[in-house]
Amino acid sequence: MDVVSTPNAARERLAETVMKELRALSTAQDRLDQYAAHRFGINRTDLRALDLIGQAGVTSPTALAAALGMSTGATSAVLDRLEAAGYARRDPDPGHRRRTLVRQTARAEELGEVIFGPVIGGTLSEAATYPDAALARIAEFLSAHRALLNRYLAAVSPAASATAPDSAPGHVR
Repeated sequence: MDVVSTPNAARERLAETVMKELRALSTAQDRLDQYAAHRFGINRTDLRALDLIGQAGVTSPTALAAALGMSTGATSAVLDRLEAAGYARRDPDPGHRRRTLVRQTARAEELGEVIFGPVIGGTLSEAATYPDAALARIAEFLSAHRALLNRYLAAVSPAASATAPDSAPGHVR
């Protein structure tokens, strides 16, 4: 049976295309993360921690544990591995003598630039071809989609929802 194209049917097809593209993007992002973890010589959890540290600039181990949805003990082991690899460092918090702060090292930033710089540059070049209004709508859609994912994860698994705060801008890239 041939379906007659109506405005609603056309809109539904567009929405389905968007969903297919988001799924394909997720798969490509997953491959990029695997490549990056391999290049860094670390596992995917450690890469995610390094990404979150990079997004924050400086964070506490406790805040990192919450963002990862992990215990502070497990996060301490992640930080031990990242420090041993030369990608993160813990420094005393000058404002609180019993607290430490975590940041990426220059080595991690440099390798991140080598790995993700071409992706960032290509994304910015592609974005430059769109009018401002279109970019604003794309950003609005992506933000709303991320919020939807976070609400879903909070409903099905409170620990999983902590891995992607609503304010997170994305990956280390």
